[in-house]
Amino acid sequence: MNVSRLRQQFAQLGRSEAEAAEAVADVLALENWLSARGRAPEDARAEDLRPYVRALIEKKRNAPQRLENLASYFYMMRRNESYIYLCLLTGGIGVIESILSRCRALAGDQAADKIAQGAPLPPVGTDPEELPAFTARFVALLTDTLPEPLARSVLAGNNHGIPAAAFNPERERYLAAPSLDVYLKEKHARAVETLQRHCDSGEVWFEQVVSQAFVDYVASNQELLSARHEDGKLYVTKVPYAPDSFLSETDPVKKRYHACHCPFARESILHKEQDVPATWCYCSGGFAKHPYETIFGRPLSVELLQSVLRGDPVCRFAIHLDDAEQP
Repeated sequence: MNVSRLRQQFAQLGRSEAEAAEAVADVLALENWLSARGRAPEDARAEDLRPYVRALIEKKRNAPQRLENLASYFYMMRRNESYIYLCLLTGGIGVIESILSRCRALAGDQAADKIAQGAPLPPVGTDPEELPAFTARFVALLTDTLPEPLARSVLAGNNHGIPAAAFNPERERYLAAPSLDVYLKEKHARAVETLQRHCDSGEVWFEQVVSQAFVDYVASNQELLSARHEDGKLYVTKVPYAPDSFLSETDPVKKRYHACHCPFARESILHKEQDVPATWCYCSGGFAKHPYETIFGRPLSVELLQSVLRGDPVCRFAIHLDDAEQP
């Protein structure tokens, strides 16, 4: 491995000299571990990384930054499968802590402490196959402790901690648009253009490999990566997590599995002994409504219309605008 080149690549990602050196050390540690087992990092697949991450957990070396450094390495190497797997391990970091914090704010310390003590957090890097048991327990405690409407509200926050400022450009576009409907149509067109660029270049879009079939699928439905405005509501449909597999799959169970993004619940679709209630999808609803709360400058409520966790083919939400600001 060319260490100086690797250090330079991490620096190009905006890492300081010390951070780049740490990231290189994390990659070299993985290289040594794989080499001892007859594998090279550039050939590593998800099944090679699973035992390594388990070993990190056992040695308490599973810091989020270490896993993110490895994900960055595989992204730079264009090893999409390994990159996507590591993103799956880190994508839920901070989510449960955010939900518990929101629970404290909306329902009080006693309720939050009861839930936290009854469902201890799994360690960072826990394989997605092991997470649904935790999630089912967490949701059961939440809905047993709080009335259902309050439990849904607790879940439907900005649990990924995305700063509102990230959506300021969208707010400016919205305010400059002649109407909300025009803004949503233009937003969808921009999203399709972005996907087309990723399709043409082969670059991963977030955690997804973009094919022409995926671009065409999104282009066919404004609810995907934008919204449809009707009767004072915004209707939003989640894009599938594994688009090509979703589009080609004929088995309805596997199709729902390929649709689901959530590392805390996805495996429960294939393993029903770890059933996660669809109420959990209000967390995804919070993610869907957060950009529009920023655009309108006020809190909004969200309603779960369809969920792959309860047998629907997609996850779909209605965001209630109520008296949200309109241009």
